[in-house]
Amino acid sequence: MNQQEGWYCVSCEEFKDERELLPGKRCPIHASKEVEWRDEENYFFRLSRYQDQLLALYQERPDFIAPESRRNEVLSFVNSGLQDFSISRVNLEWGLPVPFDPSHTIYVWFDALLGYVTALLDPDSDPTLENAVSKWWPVDLHLIGKDILRFHAVYWPAMLMSAGLPVPGRVFAHGFLTKDGKKMGKTEGNSLNPVELVNKYGADAVRYYFLKEIEFGQDGDFNETRFINTLNAELANDLGNLLNRTLNMARKYCGGCVPNVSGENISGDNVLKAMSLNLGDRVAGFYEELAFSKACEAVLALVRAGNKFIDVQAPWSLYKQGQHETVGQVLYSVLESVRIASYLLSPIIPNISSAIYQQLGFSIDFNDRVTVNSLTNFATHSVWGALPANQTLGEAQPVFKRLELLETVPS
Repeated sequence: MNQQEGWYCVSCEEFKDERELLPGKRCPIHASKEVEWRDEENYFFRLSRYQDQLLALYQERPDFIAPESRRNEVLSFVNSGLQDFSISRVNLEWGLPVPFDPSHTIYVWFDALLGYVTALLDPDSDPTLENAVSKWWPVDLHLIGKDILRFHAVYWPAMLMSAGLPVPGRVFAHGFLTKDGKKMGKTEGNSLNPVELVNKYGADAVRYYFLKEIEFGQDGDFNETRFINTLNAELANDLGNLLNRTLNMARKYCGGCVPNVSGENISGDNVLKAMSLNLGDRVAGFYEELAFSKACEAVLALVRAGNKFIDVQAPWSLYKQGQHETVGQVLYSVLESVRIASYLLSPIIPNISSAIYQQLGFSIDFNDRVTVNSLTNFATHSVWGALPANQTLGEAQPVFKRLELLETVPS
């Protein structure tokens, strides 16, 4: 047990170093609230003992903390010197009592971090540490808000080291969201209700906008007009319209079937084939890095190239000239690039991707993970040439209807 005195933020439930406070002794996270001076006798965790071990962890595993800006933040904090921190509180009417001293309750953040391990216990298992870590520990990823990074990237690994347990695979800190350039809050009356947003525009639209337009890990802003314009331009126009007009040409020129063309026989200098050859690996890498905006941009580049390709090749003119074989190659190339794009975006827009696949003649629902995982050849769908020649195509229908700005999404 030791004495702790210092500036304490009630909202954070954390003691703050004076060097990190804003003018007027205000919390850097809850800037409208002043911190309180507290002087307590508490039980402590000896964090200072693990400074060298933590620095070694960060050096040996550079990707342990992401994004890079947050890693640098943690390195700066740890290099400045670690202080032991309190793990108990006194004179609280709620909380879990310290087992050997009921006059103290366990500090909420200390207990909350332990929950990552205790939550892994099966309901019928004996509540032992050995049972808790026997199956699922260590976890691959802690995905957290940037305001609680220190707890997860400094305190928690040190606690695990003290218990002789392996640390998690990665800690990724996401940013904060503003609305129309202003911080959201009930007092401002500008909060954003995610359920209402999904009900109004659909889950695919919401996922796509936030993962494409806001670099994961950074702060971002929601503006409803920009939201609608982005979705209309990229999902309705670039992707949806490309599929729609190509299907209509396939119906007109190829009897409603995929052209009698093999993906292997498409020339290597075909721009769509060239862009698609390593796209699956690139996008998979972006997903692994949680770089969702880069994944979307890479796929969208293929979609835009498809629109340019069909405009330049002008299959309607080629057909009039009697170049039917070339028409088939052009239409196959566009349909195959749309298929690859929809497959690679299926983790983000599964409903739209399912609709595209069904119009291309497949019976795949990307929301049904059991069915998807049961397809033994499904890995081939990320590479060029998986669209079978002569496969019957479905009816061309809009896969994403254009959005209109009607009323403000309820808060």
